[in-house]
Amino acid sequence: MKLINHTLWILSAILFATVGLWAFLFYSQLLSQIKTTIDEGLTNHKIAIIDNLKDETVISEQNNFLDKSYIIKNVSEDYALQITDSYKDTLIFSTLKNSNYEARLLTTAFVSSDGKYYEMKVLSHELNKGKLIKKIITSLLWLFLFLFISGVLVNRFVLKNTWKPFYNLLEYLNEFRLDKNTFKELTKTNIKEFALLNESVQKLLNTNVDIFNSQKQFIENASHELQTPLAIGINKLELLAGDSDLSAEQIKKIGNIIESFHRLSGLNKSLLLLSKIENKQFITTETLSFDEIISRIIQDFSDYAEFQKIKITYVKDADWKFKMNKNLADMLVINLVKNAIIHNKTGGDLNIHLTASYFTIKNTSNLTQMHIDKLFKRFNKNSTNKNSTGLGLAIIKAIADVSDLQINYSYNQRHIFKISSKK
Repeated sequence: MKLINHTLWILSAILFATVGLWAFLFYSQLLSQIKTTIDEGLTNHKIAIIDNLKDETVISEQNNFLDKSYIIKNVSEDYALQITDSYKDTLIFSTLKNSNYEARLLTTAFVSSDGKYYEMKVLSHELNKGKLIKKIITSLLWLFLFLFISGVLVNRFVLKNTWKPFYNLLEYLNEFRLDKNTFKELTKTNIKEFALLNESVQKLLNTNVDIFNSQKQFIENASHELQTPLAIGINKLELLAGDSDLSAEQIKKIGNIIESFHRLSGLNKSLLLLSKIENKQFITTETLSFDEIISRIIQDFSDYAEFQKIKITYVKDADWKFKMNKNLADMLVINLVKNAIIHNKTGGDLNIHLTASYFTIKNTSNLTQMHIDKLFKRFNKNSTNKNSTGLGLAIIKAIADVSDLQINYSYNQRHIFKISSKK
């Protein structure tokens, strides 16, 4: 839910609760005022009735409210003196409606001109609380509807425009890339808080870009500077190994040094590649056919696999089309196939299965099941192969992460890697 909609719902809930409470208090006050007004009317009506009865020599008792709004009953003096004017709600049966209805009842006492005491009860007109509540609820519903529509309009045309700089900033951050050297200016705003936010974000991004470029340049320079002396050293050692004056033992030691230099050179290249992948320097993407990639790489590795006496089997149920960087896709399959060959056993097999949504690589090995929590860690070696840098699976995992791919590992007499889309 968007922030402005979230705010609208909270404000609406608070407003409706407040208006609901106000409606209850308003109803209570209104009902109290209505009763007070009715009671005043009953008092005036009582006075008028008593004034009319004073002219009568004999006051006849009346025990029901048939045609008049009051009843009169002769009582003793002691009883009459105990009566004070009291008002209460009561239910009266209407023969006309054949039902009960609410009314206000005044109970009082007076003394006639001949010294007799009477109790009198005066009845008001019908007090219909149900209709009053219904009208208030109807009015409130219309009020709520009006407030909700007003809130939606305010949210759409006022708050949305107010929060526009915020959404412009989000769009800017979504499009921003550390590896781009050009920056577009953030939209200027007159709202102080958003202006400060834009300024802080711009400073933060500039700082991160400077750090990124510095690290990128350092990695590239360090890799280049390290690669050059390694290449020179390997060439000189190879020339030295061709010297006829050297003994077999010396040539063997030189060979070991050359092998170490080659391993160090490969490690340097792998670390540089891993750094580039994690820094997302492979930007361009296109829809690729994994059938074409796998078929080509199997062909490239066919001689090496034959030399290692490993049988490669490729089964294609359907072609998997996926959008990612072409170089990363090649490196992904190359590292998986190479890893499956290097860590295989002599006379083993390598099975590749491609479907419309994933592909799997299964290979035999002298190694048993590997620990999944350490499998993709850097420099994690599960074999004694001296040519292994321990970065192959780390590179595969980095490629999968930046390409929205899911990599799963399982073991069933063979090591099984499954590559699929995260979506």
